[in-house]
Amino acid sequence: SGAPIALIAALIATSVFRCVEGTLFWDLVCAIKDCKARPPLGWVPETGFAPAAPLPTPGFVVAPLPTPGFSQGPGPSDAVIEAANAAAAAVAWHNNPKATPPSGPSPSFVTLPGTPQEGDVIREHEVLKVQPWEPADEDTGCTKRFQAPADAPNHATDLNGIRIPDVCLMDKLGPHHVFAIGDWGGVLLKNGGVVVPADDRSTTFKNHRTFVSGVDDCAQQNVAQAMAGRALASQPDYVLNVGDNFYWGGYATKCGAPPYQTNDASGQWKTVYEEMYRGPGLDGKQWLGVLGNHDYGGWMFTMGWDQAISYTWSTNLPTSTGRWFTPAQYYSGKVRYPDFAVEYFFLDNNMFDAFHPDEQPSNNICSSAHNLEYGATCGATGPTSPEDCFAWFARLWEAEKTWLDDSLDRSTADWQVIVVHFPPEGSWGEVFFARLAQTYGIDLIVAGHRHRQSFRYDDGPLGPTGVLVTGGGGGITSEGVPDSAGNDDEYGFAGLT
Repeated sequence: SGAPIALIAALIATSVFRCVEGTLFWDLVCAIKDCKARPPLGWVPETGFAPAAPLPTPGFVVAPLPTPGFSQGPGPSDAVIEAANAAAAAVAWHNNPKATPPSGPSPSFVTLPGTPQEGDVIREHEVLKVQPWEPADEDTGCTKRFQAPADAPNHATDLNGIRIPDVCLMDKLGPHHVFAIGDWGGVLLKNGGVVVPADDRSTTFKNHRTFVSGVDDCAQQNVAQAMAGRALASQPDYVLNVGDNFYWGGYATKCGAPPYQTNDASGQWKTVYEEMYRGPGLDGKQWLGVLGNHDYGGWMFTMGWDQAISYTWSTNLPTSTGRWFTPAQYYSGKVRYPDFAVEYFFLDNNMFDAFHPDEQPSNNICSSAHNLEYGATCGATGPTSPEDCFAWFARLWEAEKTWLDDSLDRSTADWQVIVVHFPPEGSWGEVFFARLAQTYGIDLIVAGHRHRQSFRYDDGPLGPTGVLVTGGGGGITSEGVPDSAGNDDEYGFAGLT
């Protein structure tokens, strides 16, 4: 197929903006409350890095940028100081996990109207298409933005397999830039706005390690700030999102509500997404996504994974900026540039974390040990029970494999890019993806799930297909110990050109 995509920022370190000892830097303070809309700090092409807004005074420490030019402004408000103290308390809890958590996990659990309850008898309506399709009544001409059908579907699976209209970005010559990020959405504490990474360092997990204050406690904020700075220079066309949008257990509502029931009663969309990723280079840029295992609930399937789909039609919400785009569990779309075209294939491969209900309760979406807590059914979309869960994900994956084969065979784009959550390695579909790479010449597979940054090309069974893993978005602590200066591959995002 086409030439390899160059990775210009695959290992963006978090040292560009670093918070210290649990405090928050200005960019996120304004996302909490009691702040006016803030201009971003970032790249000014003529002068290098320079502040576009006053920085906070003592208590809010920011690491130096590559060039001088910082100045301090007025001190933070009481509400900002309270939020920073809450973050510091969260750090203390991380360092002493036997202590009482500072605020408990995030938002209150929400049940939307139309949500099925355990015991309801509802016929399952899992839609599985094995060929790409286009709505008969939709305009299939070339558009400036990625477009889903105008009306939200009746069920979250109704648009599975859809091929969205082509997007034409012909207004400027290259280079063109795209960002990619995964495993990015931290835990929103109940105190009204503090976001901290989920702590994956427990002795019961394989990633038990030292906690690095100033890095681990504000990882998502650091990565978001680095994205904002980079975006001012590169002006990405859109963002590829490989899932795990909200830790620990996805959006805090029960699955099964109709997609048109979208709301943000938990505050997660507003605080963890909308106000986290903004600035002149990011505003208005669409996020094209897939679901991760934590979007289903991590060790359950009953959390609001379908809300991650329905938020695509959330423009009626006052907090929505209309950037979110995940119209189905799997879908495709082509982007035409002046001298080439790239086609994206978005897949749900969470079947690799779905097992028999009695197996692996700590990392099994279908676990009977945890799904029963909220009523183990998602109603018409399925799954309808822990017993149905494994078969539901297996049917989904089998349909997707057939659909992907057919879609790649039809593709006329210069480049083909696959976006998934689980990396294509070992038991996570390596043999399947290797066959596709050899048959169709896939250029790049973008994934997450492993909480760090990596890129490989021209080695292993998938070579020469590039495999980018960008699971260091900061929603959960990284797998390795991060360097306090950011000289590592732990937290970050990826940039492609």
